[in-house]
Amino acid sequence: LSSFNQNLLMTSDYFIVPTNPDFFSVMAIDSLCNVLPNWSSWAKMACSLDILKNAVYPFPQVRPMFMGTIIQNYRPRGGVPAAGFRSWIDAINEKVSYLLVPTLDQIGMTFASDKYEGSELEGCCLSLIPDFNSLIAKSQDNQTPVFALTQAQIDQSGVVLEQTLKQRGSFERIFSDLAEKVIRLTSDANGN
Repeated sequence: LSSFNQNLLMTSDYFIVPTNPDFFSVMAIDSLCNVLPNWSSWAKMACSLDILKNAVYPFPQVRPMFMGTIIQNYRPRGGVPAAGFRSWIDAINEKVSYLLVPTLDQIGMTFASDKYEGSELEGCCLSLIPDFNSLIAKSQDNQTPVFALTQAQIDQSGVVLEQTLKQRGSFERIFSDLAEKVIRLTSDANGN
């Protein structure tokens, strides 16, 4: 919640709130509800100041739009978040739906409600991204995107390799779906 982040966010067209299914992310939603209205007021004032209007890089008149949240780093069980994580995911979605969205709506930082409805955005959650175990480390070691890792780069065999290949495919599907949602929201917002 630094002034650097304030400047970056308030000069952006869109923003996504990354979360983890834990107590601290639930608390952070409360913080955002208090901070973002103040940042919005500050940005309105900043873009009207002559010194910032006439600067080499003028402070832009934009209103960042909340796209949704990403909930990441949970352990899946049977293809869904394990019970201990599910309760935190539900708490985040509830806080976002009933506290953050109404707060942002009051200051004009949300899309029309129909943009979120019927678009698989439960609680404005753009994506649930599980912990992909060793795939991230393998990706970094090989300087290769996770979805492009080869069997040789994964360097496993047997059942472990089969599971890792399934995770690699899941990773690609999750991020492709997320990218499509972002494109749809931003395209609709721009009238495209």
